[in-house]
Amino acid sequence: MPLPERDIYYFIDVTLTYLNKITANEIVPRDPTIEFQSLVFSAYTGLLHLKGGAEGFVYITASVPFLQQLYGSRYGRGRFAEESCRDLMSDVTNVIAHNVRKRFGPALHLSEPHIFSTVPDDPIEMPPAVFVQPLLWRKEQAYFVLGLTSSPTPTT
Repeated sequence: MPLPERDIYYFIDVTLTYLNKITANEIVPRDPTIEFQSLVFSAYTGLLHLKGGAEGFVYITASVPFLQQLYGSRYGRGRFAEESCRDLMSDVTNVIAHNVRKRFGPALHLSEPHIFSTVPDDPIEMPPAVFVQPLLWRKEQAYFVLGLTSSPTPTT
């Protein structure tokens, strides 16, 4: 059985709530799209695989300038480096994972966060349709991406 629509929106709400906490409510969601042929990736991505009541993935991907500004808002002034991008993606992905685990409990299993730059080394199996929510902040974009399929119906 697929996740109800309200549960799908929960993934987006968790992400926006956390990012808006860091950015003082400056994140602007743009018009979402449905992708049928390719996935959207930017400079850095934090990915979670989902299994259980629904199967698929959720990830957030962002440009270096987006992450650099996020770093400044989160940590103030300081030395920004490539590792800072990975750390920020790890923080955001862990917050998403924590809140999703609280909401769905053992019915939905999440992988450990996988943080990577550009395109993943291991191919991600793309469901028939993938939800993409562009996020704009200070003229820089990030993308929230959710790809779900129904999990197989258990046989009795």
